[in-house]
Amino acid sequence: MKGHYPSRAMLAGIDLGGTQVRVALARSDGHLVASIKTKTAMLATPQAMVDWAAGEIDRHRGREKVRSITIAAPGPIDIKRGVLVNPPNLPWQNVPLVAMMGRATGAKVQLANDADMAGLGEFHHGAGRGSRNMVYITWSTGVGGGLIIDGKLHRGAHGTAGEIGHMIIDPNGPLDNCGQRGCLEAFISGTALARETGHTAAELFAAAAAGDRQARSVVERAARYMGIALISLTNALDPEIFVMGGGVSRSWALVYPTMIETLRSSPFIKPARRPRLRRARLGDRAGQVGAVEWARINQ
Repeated sequence: MKGHYPSRAMLAGIDLGGTQVRVALARSDGHLVASIKTKTAMLATPQAMVDWAAGEIDRHRGREKVRSITIAAPGPIDIKRGVLVNPPNLPWQNVPLVAMMGRATGAKVQLANDADMAGLGEFHHGAGRGSRNMVYITWSTGVGGGLIIDGKLHRGAHGTAGEIGHMIIDPNGPLDNCGQRGCLEAFISGTALARETGHTAAELFAAAAAGDRQARSVVERAARYMGIALISLTNALDPEIFVMGGGVSRSWALVYPTMIETLRSSPFIKPARRPRLRRARLGDRAGQVGAVEWARINQ
């Protein structure tokens, strides 16, 4: 039928966050043509979110059919069943998002981890362009990641690869929400730093930038822990580049020197194989850009 050739079909990426929901529409080659966002709090239920996103997709698709949609969502998610299980920053449980969005749009729908999608976005269109082996790390309220191996997103046997925040840094360390002791996240997440200092992570980093010695000491220690994680990731995965996003990456000048110094301190990781460390380029758009890319790959 005219207007519905495969090359004319559209793609959509939905980035479902605790604060905002973003929808991006693209041509079948991945070129973005529209981007819309709203506050998550305005969409009180999963059905309200699906209805809003489907409505925006319908409004911006023109006369073209939308063939493939990826929803990037915070874990834990059940990729095989297409279910959002119980995200920490959304009061939703066991939501069959893939089935709901499929019914609302008639498109093929995939559910994917938000950190994986942000990593995919940075790999194709951001700081990781030109690499083949990349580790994306998001350092914010929590710590997460996405792995690109030989040019492809690596999700592991159960779709849970890249849980960088749950690498154990110190087995005698504090108990993490996941039940393990001494996770990276238990030391350096925004939540952990706020619990330790009595200030939000934003306040802590602002004080460190203003020269507060105690705040700077806490930030440098956190950056050192991240540097130790980079050493382990280098030895396990041998990436060309680390790309770091999330709220903490906005304070790059405070954390980069300590992270890179720690990475360079490993006598085992010779300069020839030491990965580069770069700040993410796409900011808050990384998730929707990656979701569109995943929709393109899986159309």
